Amino acid sequence: MLPTPWPAWAVCHLPADSAVIPVEVRPWLRLSEHELAEELAQRTSHSTLDLFARGLPDHQLVRAVCSPLVVDVTVPAEGHVAQERLQYAQGTTEIGVGTLGLMSVCRPLTKTEQTWLLDSFYHPHQAWFAARVALKVAAHGRCLVVNALSFSPTETVFEVDDTSAPLPDIRLGAHTAHTPRRLLETFEAAFLGHAWRVQLAPAHPAAMVPRLQEGVDRRVQCVSIELNRALYWDSVSEQPSEAYEDFRDRLAAALGAAFSRLD
Repeated sequence: MLPTPWPAWAVCHLPADSAVIPVEVRPWLRLSEHELAEELAQRTSHSTLDLFARGLPDHQLVRAVCSPLVVDVTVPAEGHVAQERLQYAQGTTEIGVGTLGLMSVCRPLTKTEQTWLLDSFYHPHQAWFAARVALKVAAHGRCLVVNALSFSPTETVFEVDDTSAPLPDIRLGAHTAHTPRRLLETFEAAFLGHAWRVQLAPAHPAAMVPRLQEGVDRRVQCVSIELNRALYWDSVSEQPSEAYEDFRDRLAAALGAAFSRLD
């Protein structure tokens, strides 16, 4: 099947498709090689580059250079979030995954080490992200950011109102300031029209725009699309399942339908 026909004014943001652990960071981790592999299997959005963006040109693509286990680019680096991470580094509180994703699985970090992580990975990613989006706005008067991720059915952070209900195939996330109702409804209708089970997630952290444009430029819109990894990924072999190609084609058809309605 041909690649998804992405509009020229859209950008695909892949915040979690990398499994790279920088060599400088590995000694900080309190994980064996086996434990690290398990963490990466859980936190990596496997194959989202191929599923969403096969054939997409570089100027429409933004990828994080390292695993969200190291730096979660969907979480702000400033404000109370950063303060909580500093408190954790000082041993005064315990937190889960956040901007400095590895802080839940590594030794306490000094403020200097935290700053190095943010300056090395978080801030450069945000700058590159903002530049890509700004170019689209300059050229087309608008930019749609599609944040492409997947979720594991075993993730405890994945919450549903009824735990006995089946997990959705697709979770669509909205940003309170950058996801108009029509945009979310368009993607929802496109996925429902191709027989996907869809769950909406208002104010979801994965529905993000670059921090420089957040709350400032309403010409920048966004949505997050999270795929149920069980539908295309074999968690035992850590390889695409037999259903992978059919899954990719169905996804491409739904995305193409949504994009066509937004022209």
